[in-house]
Amino acid sequence: MFKNYIGLVLLSLFLSSCFKKYIVTEKEIKQHYDTLTFKPNYKIQKGLDYKLYTATFGVDTLQPILFIHGAPGRWEGFRKQLDDVSYHSKYHLLAPDRPGYGFSYFKKKYKKVSIEKQAELLEKTLELNKSSQKPIIVSRSYGAPIGAYMVAQNPGKYEKLIMMAPAIDPEAEKFFKFSKYGKWPVLRWFIPNRFVTATDEKYDHIKELRRIEPIWEKISIPTVVMYGGKDWVVGPENFEYAKRRIGMDSTKKYIFIPEAGHRISRSHAELLKQEIVN
Repeated sequence: MFKNYIGLVLLSLFLSSCFKKYIVTEKEIKQHYDTLTFKPNYKIQKGLDYKLYTATFGVDTLQPILFIHGAPGRWEGFRKQLDDVSYHSKYHLLAPDRPGYGFSYFKKKYKKVSIEKQAELLEKTLELNKSSQKPIIVSRSYGAPIGAYMVAQNPGKYEKLIMMAPAIDPEAEKFFKFSKYGKWPVLRWFIPNRFVTATDEKYDHIKELRRIEPIWEKISIPTVVMYGGKDWVVGPENFEYAKRRIGMDSTKKYIFIPEAGHRISRSHAELLKQEIVN
């Protein structure tokens, strides 16, 4: 019994150290922006049962771009775009923590939130923008179905939808050996909160995607789907699923990047920029 306890503690500490190396701390973010001539303007929106924390860049009277991160993640995952000053003079960049991650929540901190509710809450971040121009949504991985849901609910409100490495096919959800550890009650005390939320999100994702399946045919605005040939996180079935469900008309563009992995916004930032501005 004692040996089992010691083994569990050692495993917990090992997993904690492994996960933490993938986390950018608030101190590191501050140090990063201390070296630059600009800093994020943090905005907090609160309601009775929610809080939205958004890093913004650029003037709020410019066209908004809403960045929706994956899982686990935070707003800073799009720093390659947010730090590109060529965006700042043309766009108002909005990069929120998704509800359940970072400083954003719905009802309870670090709790998984449904795709529909996240879409509803993230739409509130657009209230930070004072222009009358239609927003562009840039999303990736687990953030992609949220952005798609927003567009499907109100296509006329948005100018363009971009999805990178989208995790959208309910029949192609990938599970990894380490995924199960986030479900163990004892280990959850040692694993960083965002990984606990991501685990809960993953185990509900198939059900969530099946529930929103009718949305894809409703996406009528210009849409770009990008996928990397070396992506081991999201399988190629998701890329094909997008083609089947969203369609192949002239307003849709599918970009396969053989050498890219999962983090297309970092590895192919210039290609992403071309798709945003064109």
